[in-house]
Amino acid sequence: MAADKTTVDLPNIDLPSIDNEALLLQLSAAISPLPIVKPLLAEIKQQCHDYFRQTLDATTLVAHRCKLIDQILFCLWQNSGFNTELDSADTENTDSANIALLAVGGYGRGELQPHSDIDLLIVLENETAFDKHKEALQSFITLLWDLKLDIGHSVRTLDECVTEAEKDLTIITNMMEVRTLAGDETLLKQLQKKTDPRTIWSGPEFFEAKWEELKKRHAKHEDTEYNLEPNVKNSPGTLRDIQTINWMAMRHFGHDDLEELRQYKFLTEFELSLYQRSTEFLWQLRYALHMISDREEDRLLFDLQIDIAKILGFCDDEEMLGVERMMLQFYRNQLALTELTDILLVHIKDDIFGDCGADSIEKIDDDIYICNGYLRLTDPQKLPEKPELLLRIFVELAKRSHAQGMHSSTIRALHDHRDLIDQEFREKPLHNQLFMQLLKNDLQVSSTLRRMMHYGILGRYIPEFGSIIGHMQYDLFHIYTVDEHSLRMVQMLRRYRYFDERELFPLASNLIHKIKRKDVLYITALLHDAGKMCRGEHEVAGAEIAKVFCQQHKLTQYDANMVEWLVRNHLLMSQASQRIDINNPEDIHQFALEVGDMDHLQHLFLVSVADIYSTNPKLWTGWRAEQMRTLYYNTKQAFRRGLNNSMGKDQLISAIQNEALYELEQLDIDEAHARAIWDEPGDDYFLREGADNIIWHTQIITDHGFSESPLVAIRETSDIEFDGATQIFIFMKDQPNLFAVTTATLDQLNLSIQDARIMTSNNRNAVDTYIVLDENGDSIGNDPVRIEQIKNTLTHALSTPEEYSSVIQRRTPRMLKLFQIPTQVTISNDPVMKRTVLEVTAADRPGLLARMGEFFMQHNLLMHGAKIMTEGEKISDVFFISDSDDNPISDPDLCLRIQEGICQALDQQVEAQSQV
Repeated sequence: MAADKTTVDLPNIDLPSIDNEALLLQLSAAISPLPIVKPLLAEIKQQCHDYFRQTLDATTLVAHRCKLIDQILFCLWQNSGFNTELDSADTENTDSANIALLAVGGYGRGELQPHSDIDLLIVLENETAFDKHKEALQSFITLLWDLKLDIGHSVRTLDECVTEAEKDLTIITNMMEVRTLAGDETLLKQLQKKTDPRTIWSGPEFFEAKWEELKKRHAKHEDTEYNLEPNVKNSPGTLRDIQTINWMAMRHFGHDDLEELRQYKFLTEFELSLYQRSTEFLWQLRYALHMISDREEDRLLFDLQIDIAKILGFCDDEEMLGVERMMLQFYRNQLALTELTDILLVHIKDDIFGDCGADSIEKIDDDIYICNGYLRLTDPQKLPEKPELLLRIFVELAKRSHAQGMHSSTIRALHDHRDLIDQEFREKPLHNQLFMQLLKNDLQVSSTLRRMMHYGILGRYIPEFGSIIGHMQYDLFHIYTVDEHSLRMVQMLRRYRYFDERELFPLASNLIHKIKRKDVLYITALLHDAGKMCRGEHEVAGAEIAKVFCQQHKLTQYDANMVEWLVRNHLLMSQASQRIDINNPEDIHQFALEVGDMDHLQHLFLVSVADIYSTNPKLWTGWRAEQMRTLYYNTKQAFRRGLNNSMGKDQLISAIQNEALYELEQLDIDEAHARAIWDEPGDDYFLREGADNIIWHTQIITDHGFSESPLVAIRETSDIEFDGATQIFIFMKDQPNLFAVTTATLDQLNLSIQDARIMTSNNRNAVDTYIVLDENGDSIGNDPVRIEQIKNTLTHALSTPEEYSSVIQRRTPRMLKLFQIPTQVTISNDPVMKRTVLEVTAADRPGLLARMGEFFMQHNLLMHGAKIMTEGEKISDVFFISDSDDNPISDPDLCLRIQEGICQALDQQVEAQSQV
């Protein structure tokens, strides 16, 4: 109906109201509406925000704001010269009653967030009406833009509305939520008649299209409720899912009054309550998002989450940060809404297309059957008598790839009876056997476990897993919640077997076929982070949880020990690949001792790769993959040789030199010349570089001759697609700030350093190698223009080192500014390498490595190598250093000064850059 011409009946709350009659008088007397309406809109905005901060009543606010905008638009329309109001005495002058202003979409639904689009449809009876009102229309729409209102509008005749609605799902959906704001109300009735389900978009047709739209939207958001920056409107289990149910119900039943639909058993009392509570929470989040960002922002951006948590009253405590508690509620809210969506979608589908016919039933046994693709319980009321059905139905689902899922009646039964899963239930051998039977079904194990989690079964069967559901870690390293990460890890272990994954995971795709008990891997994935909610080291707590689980589920002693060991050591290989010298025989020997044998190595590699990739796919760079495989193959070689018969350093160096000399001889470089070049760097050079790189270096140094200019050479570490990184080799006269200049320049070039091998020859030449990736985590590849740019920029910077300080000033990304991580420095000496090992954990910031190089230069410290690891918002870097005489640092006072100096330098940098 049209907005009232005097005052609209507003909720009894402390918010501004509008007297339409007074506003119309003001507008008619004014030269321009802008000086009147702009302050009014600003006042409404401010007072709505104040009210929200006091009450958090977003549901009332979005309806109230909608009514206020209704009134303003009504008055502006009346003042724009349309003359659409009919005088009851002037019954012949009907040609003016041929235009109407309609609210559609979310605005038509009566919901308006601070920066949601005000969707308008101006409908005309015919083209003649358009010609008549053209000037007034242009003036009205221009005025709305001048007022900076978030307007989305279309102007169509009735016939055009029908034509567009017939071919566009979005348009027909918008027109289902339509009401008149001003003008001829008969046009709305005509429009509704012309777009009735009996005319266009029948109930079945609309349902199928909307379901397909929902599936595509979920896929766009990675089919997961859990993302670091979820969308409160479009992610699975959020507002758009709720609206989709409403639209389907409206198209099929003729209305979307869920209270009335509950009486017809469309949904239960509990489901209605869940729907209302969940919607209110999502409204709160969305209102706060719009208010803080001052724009239409529906993503819970990382840098806004803390402020929103404070506004909504989520406080920090000893157990959890306030923002983590808010996100926990959000994720669990999504999970519940996803379950509800599954129930209601199938329920509507049954009502539209009809329930089971005899010819569509596939009987599994006396308790379970399939109808129209969905598993059903023959008698849900028998669950208390046969509680094993809570697990057995998932076992049967996993066996049948043609099954689409669970029927709504079954999901409801699972929900109503899942509290039957108590400690006694968990300890029953039959139930344990059923769960293991599920894990041994390779075909659909990951998707079935996910359904079990969605329907509240998995978290009850494994309470430790239940405790991590929806738990996020407020950092940039873990982009999924702990439970989502664990389920993705199970899925990743399955993906190794797919043919199209062999390019990305060549070694893992080979090794997975050598593992006899895949369920050992799946159990490890499920439980490896189950200790995250326990005090202390989570891998230790997780290993104890895994031990109890394996005993209860009757795994063999060997398999149980394997699971426990994998959970306890699931970080071992990943950390070793980043921290040890994976080409050093002594380091490999020590790592092999920790692993034990080939079977443990194979299992550990598969688990480690899946863990890295499912934590954050961007972490699985070509360089990371190459490092992990090199560590695997070198350790495998150590096992083949025997841990009591390990290769010594001298033996390895001799083998590398002989291989290089043979190849160089084919390139007309004799042994004497090669050894003259090799005598400069020393033994470490051969251990770190390998024969292939040594041949390359010898060639290009020979070609460079006696030039005084820096030698900068670039090539890939691997010729295999999806593999490796780019290595940059630098050969020149050493200088004190060389590392600082190089790292600052690479940072300026948006190159991320993964590894650095820094050596100074006997003739004081720098023989340095940097392993880099671009800002997307990829190698540079065969890009001549980019390679030439890097070469020229580096050569210039190394030739003019006094200018380096000007290139380390770069803006800190918005998300990194949120983290003020205190720098931590540990110092130890490696007796094998005869180097001091400096480990630095600090907030990631542009130019950090250059600062470290500057510090080493100022304190006369020699830098021999670095392992660079960025974990989201922080770095965990390892530097191998010595004093100016090339000896390990043993003076405790000097060690203390180094620790304090680095902490002070980096913390000051972080503080300064956070203000930029």
